[in-house]
Amino acid sequence: VGTAGAGAGPAAFPAFQFRGRHEGPDWRRLSAVDVGRVSREGDVAALQEHLEHVTFCSAERERCPHCQGPADPLLLKLLRLAQLCTEYLLHSQEYLSAQLGSLEEALRAAQAQRDQLGKEVAQRSQEIKGLKEECRRRKKMISTQQMMLEARASYHQCQFCEKAFMNYSFLQSHMQRRHPLEESQIGMKAKTDKLQDEIDKLKEQLQLTKSQLEAEQQANMVRFSKECEQQKSKEEEILQSFHRWKEEEKEKLADEIGKVKQMFMKELKELSSRNSTLENQLLELQKSNMQQKSNLGTLKDSQEFTEEKPQSPQDYHNVVKLLEKQVTL
Repeated sequence: VGTAGAGAGPAAFPAFQFRGRHEGPDWRRLSAVDVGRVSREGDVAALQEHLEHVTFCSAERERCPHCQGPADPLLLKLLRLAQLCTEYLLHSQEYLSAQLGSLEEALRAAQAQRDQLGKEVAQRSQEIKGLKEECRRRKKMISTQQMMLEARASYHQCQFCEKAFMNYSFLQSHMQRRHPLEESQIGMKAKTDKLQDEIDKLKEQLQLTKSQLEAEQQANMVRFSKECEQQKSKEEEILQSFHRWKEEEKEKLADEIGKVKQMFMKELKELSSRNSTLENQLLELQKSNMQQKSNLGTLKDSQEFTEEKPQSPQDYHNVVKLLEKQVTL
């Protein structure tokens, strides 16, 4: 057991040392045990119950209940040896239990390692089997090629197996018999490659057309922006010419209004001068008429004469003011 434990790496266990005994035996508890029954029935549980007490009690100070004499030294020695043996056996039991636990743990680790190694061995066996099969296939292929080289004849190699044929028709027959799916896949692959090439060409044409359209769109945008700028400049020129024409027309209208005003003022002055002349003439005529009437009729007061005086000068001034207002408007 010690060798196996050392090989498995036993756990550290304290060194053995006997314990001291100071408590006396419990005679009442011991008297209740039926030793004959325990021996007949093999009651290990009862032994375990009293094992600690019996092993570590001290009977050296016990006296005979009848004569009060000390116990027999030989019996005490026998009891002492039995206790020491039992204590050592308990220590050995604990030590062996600890060793058993560590060995069981080591055994479980070894079993797990064995299982892992078994899996690796099986995997390596499969790999070796595959390599052997590949080696046989390669040897067969090499031997076939050597035979063909020795015969100095051209051959046709199958794409899907190691077989080779002297004639292409034999290869076609072999492909139809042994590899019909692979042959159809080759045809499908060729068609797929052709379609892919056409798709790539169409993509290139589409990309080229797209770039051309983008260039045309960019050129149209530039041309449209230039046309917009030209149209805007033309509109600004037309607006400026309109403002200039408006200012010129306004100046012309102001000149014409000034000329008309001057003409009306001139005519008004002429009318005023004519009216003043006519008034003077009228006054002279009235004076002459009054002198002629005074020789014939009654005289009138100056107040009555002024009341009968015509109102033409006042009317004339009113007409002048009205004309000036119309000219200013």
